[in-house]
Amino acid sequence: MSFVTDNLIHFLARNNKDSPDKQLDIFKLIVEKGFRCSYEIVRFNPDNWFRSGIVCFTDIPLRECNEHTSIYGKFGIGVKKSFVKRVGGNPVSYFVDYYPNAGNPDRSIAARGALLHNLKVRNVFFEKVDKYCKAVPGEGLYDKSGNLIVEANDLSLFVNTEIFCSSFYKQMGDLGPARDETADIDLYYKEREWRIIPSALADLAGLTTTDKDDIYIPFDRKDINMIVVPNEQSRMAVTNYLLSLKGSSDSRLNEFGTDLLPVVNYDELHRW
Repeated sequence: MSFVTDNLIHFLARNNKDSPDKQLDIFKLIVEKGFRCSYEIVRFNPDNWFRSGIVCFTDIPLRECNEHTSIYGKFGIGVKKSFVKRVGGNPVSYFVDYYPNAGNPDRSIAARGALLHNLKVRNVFFEKVDKYCKAVPGEGLYDKSGNLIVEANDLSLFVNTEIFCSSFYKQMGDLGPARDETADIDLYYKEREWRIIPSALADLAGLTTTDKDDIYIPFDRKDINMIVVPNEQSRMAVTNYLLSLKGSSDSRLNEFGTDLLPVVNYDELHRW
């Protein structure tokens, strides 16, 4: 049994998981415009955080997704891993959301929280640099003698690079000290998440589009493996929608109608 799959699944519209009709509307928008980057908070301590545009996928094979779909719903789009890589996607780097000293006041540091501590220190530092760049735009960093140490463009590049790289970090969901013998640890780690984060490089390569304040990651028919739906009614609705795209004046959409995607009824798949 393989635990690695070429099919990264984007389960959509978690907030509407009990409303297949609303999920269908969102699915249509995704097909027509691309994956919309939702703005998520990346946080390393209560006072230091930033928002980043993110599109999330899971690397869990579909046959093992019962726990995942109980949270995110059963309406998803299976994407080729090669596509996610091509547009800059990477697996998430998980960290233990447990601070040194948390619940352990007799020790100056708990080794398990060292990574989070270091991430917090780094985040605090680049926040200070970001505030400096905004307070004195166009100015670099100078030593006491007035010699230029870091140019303004390099400072801005540093901040943007840190925000981009830090956006691939996510807490494991293991709050507190080691609980390795319990069933409720590593709640997020078990999601095996991949992320696409918009970047300047992706923009220059034409891999993103923008509509007002929203950023989209467009895709073609060849980038998609399958569609997952919660029930037979949704399967028929998705199939009819895809067939309606046949003959579209938009050549990209037309491919979805002429080369029909497999549409999998999740519950039927697991019945057998």
